[in-house]
Amino acid sequence: MSMRVQGPMLHPRYPVLVRRDGGVQVGWDPGRALILRLPGVDTQRVLAFLRLLDGLCTYPRILWRARELGIEADTVRGVLAEMRTAGLLAGAGAERVGGIRLLGGVHLHGRGPLSDALLLGLRRMGMRPSHSRGQSPPTAWRPQLVVLADTLVPAPDLVERLVRLRIPHVQVCVRDSHGVIGPLVLPGVTSCLSCADRYRADREPEWPHLAAQLLGRVGQASAAGIAATAGLALAEIEAVAAGEPDRPPTVLNATLELNLDSRRLDRRTWPPHPSCHCRKSPVQVEV
Repeated sequence: MSMRVQGPMLHPRYPVLVRRDGGVQVGWDPGRALILRLPGVDTQRVLAFLRLLDGLCTYPRILWRARELGIEADTVRGVLAEMRTAGLLAGAGAERVGGIRLLGGVHLHGRGPLSDALLLGLRRMGMRPSHSRGQSPPTAWRPQLVVLADTLVPAPDLVERLVRLRIPHVQVCVRDSHGVIGPLVLPGVTSCLSCADRYRADREPEWPHLAAQLLGRVGQASAAGIAATAGLALAEIEAVAAGEPDRPPTVLNATLELNLDSRRLDRRTWPPHPSCHCRKSPVQVEV
């Protein structure tokens, strides 16, 4: 699926509320809500303007329709700038006519409870992910992002091919009562899964021998643990899809690790390993 928003969009997570004095409040949290009081513009016209921010109206069309409502272009630009600064616009800022860049292709590779939860979640996000469980080569997938789900240690040959083909990918698994998301690998730009393994081997020389025994194994967790891990992973995929430069995914060169017993969330960094060759022949990948 490929879907492109045409203009600025008010994020659906923020409610639009009318105050007793006629001001229009976007968001309910006093710490970040934006209150709009436009001189000479009544409440109903402000509400009508906000309804234009549905992602389907282009920026020029918003300016034109706003003028019909009695709102000048400079006022529109100022309001959109305030909304962008407050984080109320989904994806692209007010000046980006192209809007949000949703992923045109997500491929999920894995078999297990996380794979099932992620497939369902991606579909609810409006995506149409492809899915593989076996040994199908990544050349047949042609995705913009591969999610390696459930398996504690992905097959090294698969990981190597993803890097060689410059296909962005992210691992999602449950291990030792922790839900682990990341790192998100942009081949030639960020650290890779092999970098993380090399750091583990630096600390524990037995790691390659131990990792070989984990190939193909699927981590287990309660239904709540699976849901929590999948939710974090979907949020990271959503960040990739939005493509906001000022809000990049958290798992670039890092993993999010959720303790499923204490519910504590930690972020562990994985910089490129000096002995790994993954960053040779860098390529530009947009996120």
